[in-house]
Amino acid sequence: MKVAKFGGSSVADAIQFKKVKNIVESDSKRSVVVVSAAGKSQKEPVKVTDMLIKLEKALKAGTDFQLLFGHISARVLKIRDDLNLDVNIEQDLDDIYQNLNHCSHDYLVSRGEFLTGKLMAAYLGYHFVDAKDVMIFDGDQFDYAKSSEKVKSAYQRYSRILVPGFYGANLDGSIHLMPRGGSDISGSILAKLLDAELYENWTDVSGILMADPRIVNHSKKIDILTYDELQELSYMGIGVFQEEAVRPVREKSIPTKILNTNHPEEGGTLVVDAKDKQLNDQIITGIAGKKNYTVITIKKYQLNKHIEVLQKVLAVLQKFRIAINYVPSGNDSFSFLFQQSDISNKLESIVLKLKQTCGLDDVEVNKDIALVAAVSLQLSKRPAIAGKILDYLDNSLINVRLVIQEGSDIKVVFGVANEDYEKTISKIYREAMFRDYKKIPA
Repeated sequence: MKVAKFGGSSVADAIQFKKVKNIVESDSKRSVVVVSAAGKSQKEPVKVTDMLIKLEKALKAGTDFQLLFGHISARVLKIRDDLNLDVNIEQDLDDIYQNLNHCSHDYLVSRGEFLTGKLMAAYLGYHFVDAKDVMIFDGDQFDYAKSSEKVKSAYQRYSRILVPGFYGANLDGSIHLMPRGGSDISGSILAKLLDAELYENWTDVSGILMADPRIVNHSKKIDILTYDELQELSYMGIGVFQEEAVRPVREKSIPTKILNTNHPEEGGTLVVDAKDKQLNDQIITGIAGKKNYTVITIKKYQLNKHIEVLQKVLAVLQKFRIAINYVPSGNDSFSFLFQQSDISNKLESIVLKLKQTCGLDDVEVNKDIALVAAVSLQLSKRPAIAGKILDYLDNSLINVRLVIQEGSDIKVVFGVANEDYEKTISKIYREAMFRDYKKIPA
């Protein structure tokens, strides 16, 4: 049995619905389908979810919301009518309209998935299972025990089911929304609960590329990678797959395939457990990164022997309530990495406080730093690779401000100036694809 999740672009209009049906019917094992809300199309530049968020803002502001609701309704009805479906979706739209003035945020924003799911279930001939009846939350925690019982019962009864993604229900029955992009998480959880042999994530891209195609023309597609590699790439910014969606399938070692609804023949990217991936001669699996970091480096003679100083520094940073990453920079220094947007209006106060209260020799600030990560299982087995890449960047006149690699890590991160971000990714890609790594000793 396979769980197939289709993203917003895959269900944007009747044309996309037909593509989904062809895919589902081409493999009888695709017996559980998960859908997002209808997304952008050539004629509809705004996702239904974003339209619902705008509708909520209009309601709160007391401004006219009728036009927005009419647009949402017309879009849903057009999909139904274009497909000649016998579905009384007007009743569902009327129920939503009647609830507008007293419904929760989670209820309203989840209606895109609900309505899209109703239509897709009818089109596929699958039984519609409302996510609120099978995806149960206890506070902020997903209740696997209760959800497992309900999902398995529905599947055993109907054999072919469609579940809208992105939401579930609290113990009291109220709608509980997942993080944005949560349909990926819904599909992954359902695959885990039903012990699927494969979880398919259908999007508008043919798998994961080694590097951002806006930076590297004709970037090579990654045919196979591990959960660890995917999680590191997701954390560093690839937008194909939600980072939180890796965990459920990983816990059950369920392979995940990322595929393109518009080009199913292109194969996609398969994600597997590390033990199931055979290493090849390609050293770097993927490259990703983020711009706009600020790096604060604290300095004190033999800092590694002064734990009390680090404790004072961390206490200062904690008071400002900002997310940080940190890395030892040497015996006498320690670096902290911050998203620039989180720290820009607090930076001056933080530096002043560090200098006044922590007994440091110096505090150094570097702004506009980009982090570029090269990810691969082989990095932990052949540490000389990181040094080789660093030499190559140096030869290309890229000033590397910091390097982060733990002994057992599968990624190495290079900190460079924002203006060198694209150049760094291009250089690492060329290094990975065209240089003879077989000569590098372990």
